[in-house]
Amino acid sequence: MSKFVNYRVFVAIVETGSITQAALKLNYSAPAISKQLTKLEHDLQVQLFHRSHKNLDITEVGKRFYSKCKAILLSISEAEEELLAEHDVISGTISITLSKALCRSIIFEVLSTFIDKHPQVQFDIHFSDHLEDLHNENLDFAFRLGKLQDSSHMISIPLIETQLVACATPSYLDKHGCPKRFSDLGSAKFILMSPLNASEALRNFFRKEKVRLDKTMLHTSNDVEGVYQSVLTGLGIGMLLDISIQQEIYDGTFISILPERNLPRKRLYLLYKKSQWQTQKQQAFKAHIKKFLSSKK
Repeated sequence: MSKFVNYRVFVAIVETGSITQAALKLNYSAPAISKQLTKLEHDLQVQLFHRSHKNLDITEVGKRFYSKCKAILLSISEAEEELLAEHDVISGTISITLSKALCRSIIFEVLSTFIDKHPQVQFDIHFSDHLEDLHNENLDFAFRLGKLQDSSHMISIPLIETQLVACATPSYLDKHGCPKRFSDLGSAKFILMSPLNASEALRNFFRKEKVRLDKTMLHTSNDVEGVYQSVLTGLGIGMLLDISIQQEIYDGTFISILPERNLPRKRLYLLYKKSQWQTQKQQAFKAHIKKFLSSKK
């Protein structure tokens, strides 16, 4: 037994007045309790009780030791209760990482509804197109698009499926005309992430559509926000995720072009660290995301 258990045994004997009652209280056998008391006295080199055939009386040094042991056990109990309370309270910081392609997505609406329910939570949000090690970077959750590599230390939850949308402003289409096929844009131009080779799915789509891209028909940006702003200001036809431009399509700011051509799709995933224990706020966040994003499949 550990010293902590030794102290519990000693305190139980003092408070119950007998080894037999202490054994019942701690769910040990009486011989085990007696043996533990003898060992404790041997380790401390003091006599804690005067023993007789019928009586077990605490010594003066035993009384002083009892008050110290009681304080130690109380302190540990308070620390455990405080830790459990912190575990159960939905408050504090939740750190999240997500790719830049999701910076205008409905994910932020879902985060907002979570804060409405749990106003004592704060988000620490990181944008990155690389999947960081959640353990090393001290991150709680990651949102990622597309196929994921196998990982023995992370769990992934499949959420909604997303799709690229070819879109432009009404004024741009009035000026250049709405193309009947992607292989014939007329005077219109594409706005794409660069380099194009970074998107194998989009490259395969263009090959299937017999689209031959050259610099004269392209604007490029190395950031999805650059693509969005380029579409918004009428530079051309951009490729943006449907979950990033839902409001713009709904209110007519952007027009979806050739939606029947089945542009590439990707699954959105929520990732978190594989662990036996999760705080109440982490469990609540995971359930909230699954409720509002999984149900939209």
